[in-house]
Amino acid sequence: MSRRSWIQATFCKRECVKFLPASRDHHRCYPVCQVCQSLVRCCCGRLIAEHVGPYSGLLGHGPGPDSTDEEEWSVLRHTSVSPTDAFGSLDFQASTKRTCRAKYVRLSSDTPPELLVQLMLREWHMEMPKLVISVHGGTESFPLSPRVYQAFSTGLVTAAESTGAWILTDGINTGVSKYVGDAVKVYGSHDHRKRNVVGIPPWGIIENNSDLIGRDVLRHYQALGNPLSKRASLNGMHSHFLLVDDGTMGKSGCQIDLRKRLERHIHFQKIHPRLPEHVPLVCVVVEGGPAILSVVLEHVRRSSPVPVLVFEGTGRAADLLALIHKQTAEDVLLRIQEMFGVERQEASELLNILMECMEHRELITIFDSESEDLQEADAAILTTSLRGTRASPEEQLNITLAWDRADVAKDNILVYGQQWQVGSLEQTMLDALLMDRVSFVKLLIENGMTMSRFLTISRLEQLYNIVMTIYHLHEAFVSDIIISLQIHSQSFHLLKTPRIVSLQEGAVAPQDVKSTPSPEFVCTFNDLFVWAVLKHRQEMAMFLWQHGEQAMARAVVACKLYRAMAVEAKESNMGDSMAEELKKNSLEFGQLAVDLLDQAFRKNERMAMKLLTWEMKDWSNFTCLQMAVSSRLRPFVAHNCTQMLLTDLWMGRLNMSKNSWFKIIASILMPVAIQMLEFKSQAEMSHVPQPQEALQFGWDPGNPGSSEQEGTTNERGSRCLSPWTRKVYDFYTAPVVKFWFHTMAFLGFLMMFSYTVLVRLDEKPNIQECLVITYILTMAAEKAREVSALKITKLKVWFSEYWNINDFMGILLFLVGVSLRWHQETRLASHIVYSLDFIFWSVRLLDLFAVNQHAGPYLTMITKMMSNMFYIVVIMAIVLVSFGTSRKSILSPNEDPSWSLLRDVVFQPYWMIFGEVYAGEIDACSNPETCVPGAFLTPFLQAVYLFVQYIIMVNVLIAFFNNVYFDMSSISRKLWKYNRYRYIMTYQEKPWLPPPLILLSHMTLCLSSMWQKHRKASKRGRTDMHLNFRLKLFGLPEINGMNSSWSSVFVSRAEEMAGILVEVAEKVSIIQDNMRTLDSHLGQLQDLSALAVDTLNFLSATDNQQQEVARLGQSQPITCRHEQVSHSCCLHIGGSFTYNASFFPVCETFDGLSVMTSPQNTVTPGHYLHKCPPLYSGGVEVCIYTLEETEAGSSLGNQSSSISTWIQHGRTAVLQPLAHQEVLDGGLRRATKVVCTWAEGDVLKLGSVYVVKAFRPEVVRIWQKVFPISTSFHLCLREIQQQRAAQKLMQRFNQIKPSSVPYSPRFLDVSLLHWRSDGQWLTVEKNMSGHFRKYNNNTGEEISPSSGLEEAMLAFSHWTFEYTNRELLVLDLQGVGADLTDPSLIRVDDKSSSEEMAFGPANLGDDAIQSFVIKHTCNSCCKKLGLSGEVTLMSQVEG
Repeated sequence: MSRRSWIQATFCKRECVKFLPASRDHHRCYPVCQVCQSLVRCCCGRLIAEHVGPYSGLLGHGPGPDSTDEEEWSVLRHTSVSPTDAFGSLDFQASTKRTCRAKYVRLSSDTPPELLVQLMLREWHMEMPKLVISVHGGTESFPLSPRVYQAFSTGLVTAAESTGAWILTDGINTGVSKYVGDAVKVYGSHDHRKRNVVGIPPWGIIENNSDLIGRDVLRHYQALGNPLSKRASLNGMHSHFLLVDDGTMGKSGCQIDLRKRLERHIHFQKIHPRLPEHVPLVCVVVEGGPAILSVVLEHVRRSSPVPVLVFEGTGRAADLLALIHKQTAEDVLLRIQEMFGVERQEASELLNILMECMEHRELITIFDSESEDLQEADAAILTTSLRGTRASPEEQLNITLAWDRADVAKDNILVYGQQWQVGSLEQTMLDALLMDRVSFVKLLIENGMTMSRFLTISRLEQLYNIVMTIYHLHEAFVSDIIISLQIHSQSFHLLKTPRIVSLQEGAVAPQDVKSTPSPEFVCTFNDLFVWAVLKHRQEMAMFLWQHGEQAMARAVVACKLYRAMAVEAKESNMGDSMAEELKKNSLEFGQLAVDLLDQAFRKNERMAMKLLTWEMKDWSNFTCLQMAVSSRLRPFVAHNCTQMLLTDLWMGRLNMSKNSWFKIIASILMPVAIQMLEFKSQAEMSHVPQPQEALQFGWDPGNPGSSEQEGTTNERGSRCLSPWTRKVYDFYTAPVVKFWFHTMAFLGFLMMFSYTVLVRLDEKPNIQECLVITYILTMAAEKAREVSALKITKLKVWFSEYWNINDFMGILLFLVGVSLRWHQETRLASHIVYSLDFIFWSVRLLDLFAVNQHAGPYLTMITKMMSNMFYIVVIMAIVLVSFGTSRKSILSPNEDPSWSLLRDVVFQPYWMIFGEVYAGEIDACSNPETCVPGAFLTPFLQAVYLFVQYIIMVNVLIAFFNNVYFDMSSISRKLWKYNRYRYIMTYQEKPWLPPPLILLSHMTLCLSSMWQKHRKASKRGRTDMHLNFRLKLFGLPEINGMNSSWSSVFVSRAEEMAGILVEVAEKVSIIQDNMRTLDSHLGQLQDLSALAVDTLNFLSATDNQQQEVARLGQSQPITCRHEQVSHSCCLHIGGSFTYNASFFPVCETFDGLSVMTSPQNTVTPGHYLHKCPPLYSGGVEVCIYTLEETEAGSSLGNQSSSISTWIQHGRTAVLQPLAHQEVLDGGLRRATKVVCTWAEGDVLKLGSVYVVKAFRPEVVRIWQKVFPISTSFHLCLREIQQQRAAQKLMQRFNQIKPSSVPYSPRFLDVSLLHWRSDGQWLTVEKNMSGHFRKYNNNTGEEISPSSGLEEAMLAFSHWTFEYTNRELLVLDLQGVGADLTDPSLIRVDDKSSSEEMAFGPANLGDDAIQSFVIKHTCNSCCKKLGLSGEVTLMSQVEG
């Protein structure tokens, strides 16, 4: 049944069918009186003219005055039921910000609630609510204060959207329903699926309800109603409307009973399929009339009471309930009369209702938005609904779990003092995992949930077996992923990752097929993490990734799993969005792994390399590097840490950097030269894993997991090795040596093979051919060894490698040629096969070039081009075959069947692609002998073919190659670094002897394998003997008579115990090291305390001397020279700028702000008067002098000014220079980065990095003529003064700039620093991190602006020149972003003044200003500031 027919067949409307006059007055007029038609109404609310039922007799013959059996109008007796005629969608026209559409249906007032729920869930596709919020209040418009409105709106919307609740209202556009709509409009989500606001208004009071009539239609509805009408409009922000019809018009109240029944029915539904609790219901009261009091009483007196939340401060009924709830007021009766405007009797009845409500005071909660101590409104709504459920703490926790509101559970349920039984939270944890409630998983773990106790095998099985299709992928899809991972992964497969999970009823989970479950098996976060990834729960996986150990390994595993899932989703046609989302998750975890590796590499390079090669037991003894390569995580493999490790693996123990290839080749040809090579020590190679051969040969890599006995054997073997033997072994086992050895042998093989194919094959093979045969046969044996080491499932991976296929085809083709050469008849065919086989072995040379860092990226690009050109070549082949076949069939219509036809079809068309058009054969009719019927078509076909093939397809192919080249050129090096791992591992695992000598290596491997088996057997025999002896002590049978399975159990237990003992020994050693470190720290503390005591004694003994030094310091201050100049210069520009040069140091006022240095405000070297800082093992004690702002009267009227003055006494700080310094020097000063380790007060921030700047010695020598005493001090003062003046100008610039200039640059604060150790004066400022840029220099040259910030910087320089009446110019703007430092304040030269330098040595005067005037180009920011497009000098203006 369709949706339209189901709704029409299920829901009905009601219409009045019998006219009963609402007025009982006697009418004497005739039945069709026009006056009565317009005045008399039926009890249903309709006029006579509007009534659809039959007329009930004549109006003039109504019941007489003595009649007592007046008929009362009722819904059941006087209305008829018919299928509904109004349902569909509403499009509200009043909203402009968002599209507002709502579903609606007209239904009878007695409709069963079960049908309503079915309608909303199945037809309207709403989700089952986890909470029902029933909002009641005034139906007429009423005001709300802004604070109450905001609290109500945000609380209601947050509570509904965070829990998936339904909001039930009257749905009209007045009263509390309008406020609910406004709340959804302002604070609600734009997602229509989260907007579940259901309006339940009466059909008879809706404005223009006749416009809604229609079956499954879209109606445009105007929400603005007629102010003169008594009807109400629907609110446009509701999502669904249930229009309740009882046959009346203009009457309200029929919806109340339907709303009650609907709320009760929803309340008894389950909140979640996994939880037994019911859907909570809460009543929210906002304002309201007398009827609201009855609604509240009805809610609290139900058999299952409904909690009520009252918003105090909204007026009328809500305020009365709050008043009665808080206290018993004496004048409540009068308040009721005043508030509702009712008589005393009715007020008494309302008071009784209020008192009955207060009998259920615990169900009523008052929310006061004016109180600062109460919780948020959404939390109050949810807490009230929890209180009304009267459930146990476990049940309340399940309800909050269904809401996904961990904050409510944390504040109200999981509180201090609440007793929980052991294991009572485990079911909640399982539900939280299955429902993907990450916040609850985190909350439960924080409240003591032990994952090792919770996560058992059975629960892990349950997690995998329960299907939650709303969140995750199909299980068959996950099964395909695991199978693909088993096949395609070379060094890592998923079967061993989470170690063991049983399968039940077709459910898919990782399982180690080689092990069986044991009671002692312990699941870890790794198993849960893999479950979250396989179930595609990214947020849960990210949370679990943060817990436990081996974060890098888990990130790489997640990257691998997500990548495999993305490939499977793409192949399974599950949609591009699913594949893209999985790929995005893979990249996210891959980036996490790279970031972890980068952080580890920054902290400790050697430990980071060990982290890459550490075998992890939880991940089947694989390393992070192996898993990253298997995951194809190229950024991880291309990282500097990985590449350094690969370089160390490639070079082995050889320690050479230059001309390594020459030294290696010379040592291979002359083994005596090996002794002259330099080798790395064992400590230098501690981070590089050693192969098994090294362990057998006697070199101990220091593996902590090795047993004591093996370590003793290795140590004994290591002592037996001579230094010469060790060097030889280290040389020939290095992968780079193996590469060159194999390469030299391969080049010799190619030379002999080329000689073989170029000469005649004799009956018996010559020596060159014999060597070639031996070489290829031994290589075939090596390939067979590689394949035999793989599992059957890995053969596909082995054949997926191109070079393996190339070698396989070369060996197979050569064996065919060898088998043919022994017979005279097939010897020529053998020679041809040899010639073709030579191509395969020549191409093999390219793989040797791939190792080179220069040639490797080019080969990577060529490989990518060859793999991507397949489809274009197919298209070209289709065009070629179609033209060749048509051309051949027209020119040769009488050909006999032959294989040569195939050659004729493709031969000439193929060469036409390269420009050979066969001009003599284009027109076949030029020769009468070759002219056949239809031959005139071939020139036309050839022209079309050449146009398509030569002009279009060839150029498309060229353009494609060009595009691939540019795309690959940027990532080819990264791809080469990724492929480098394969090259290095290939030669790491290869025997060091090349073919044909490789047979000796094979024999050695066989003997070694036999020896290892013998050692294991003897070791097992000794273990069994000790075990039998111990069993006899306990009276148990010997192991020889026991089952083999029991024997393996005992052996495995013994090995586990040995491993535990090794771990305990390691932990004991770590504790001992920590104790030693603690002892050393305690000793240092004792030394420091003794030193502090000595210092205090010294200070007390030298108190008089300190006072004398301080007195001398105050009597001889370091001051600026105070020299009067011959004249005073004072410039005014509209009262905004004043520059006073009557004395030096100068006083500069920028719109009331001044920078001033004077003899009365001197800098006093008070570094003897400070508190002594604590003693540090590192750092230098310095003294910091800063400028502080003081208010002073201005010379410009009554305007106040801010003057920058030096503090009288400096403050102490301890600075530590950084170990790694960057080049920060400039033309005049040198800079050093320091970190503050201690500071007095807030002069410097502890732990922050600062830059200390000192003038170069040559600069100081130059300015000694001007400042003979304390030259660096005077230069630093003027630099600080210069930056403070520029800072004041910048502040004024930011104040007056228009809003269209969004940037607000600023200059850093600079302080004066006295380096006490050498008495040097410097400047100190905060370090700026980021890209340092220079916008212009002190000679007037500037950059070409490319952004708004750069334009603003250059415009600032122009503005300063105009703002100061062309007297000052700020240049040399530089810094990081909007933070600037080291400006140059250029001042116009005054020839008549002998004034000294005022603004530092970078002031170049008129020359710099003249250069700026010439070179500055006004930009858009200059125009916004109102600056002229042409900069002019003051002299030009005056002229």
